[in-house]
Amino acid sequence: MRIFVLTVIALLFSTSVSAQIYKWVDETGKIHYTDQPPPPDVNTQGQQLNINAAPTTGSHQGSPANNPSDARDEFEKRRKQRQENEAKDQAQAETNQKKCTEAQTQLRMYSDSPRLTIPDGAGGMVYVDDDLRQRRIDDANKAIAKFCK
Repeated sequence: MRIFVLTVIALLFSTSVSAQIYKWVDETGKIHYTDQPPPPDVNTQGQQLNINAAPTTGSHQGSPANNPSDARDEFEKRRKQRQENEAKDQAQAETNQKKCTEAQTQLRMYSDSPRLTIPDGAGGMVYVDDDLRQRRIDDANKAIAKFCK
């Protein structure tokens, strides 16, 4: 039993020890990262890097990232935000599809009808002249380019 306890204590202390890492470049220009100092015959200057070991799991009990309920809440918040964004994107796609269909219908109407009449706003009808027809065709083409992707 004592051996087990001593082994556990030794393992706990070994995780908090930081390692020495050395970075050096050899004569061919290759970069080396080792836990040993560079060989003495290397002409380039070695650099000692101070890299700390990863923190133990029990060292940050107060942080919200390690609290399972906070992590779950954060996950639910992100999931709800993603679902809202997807719903907005879906609604926008449906709106764009509707506008695309309307623009295609207008283009077909102005292109295919030889004598077209439209309401004049005062309860009467006015024949569409060539200038107005071309402007409406151009507007429909712009709308198709914008909404029909």
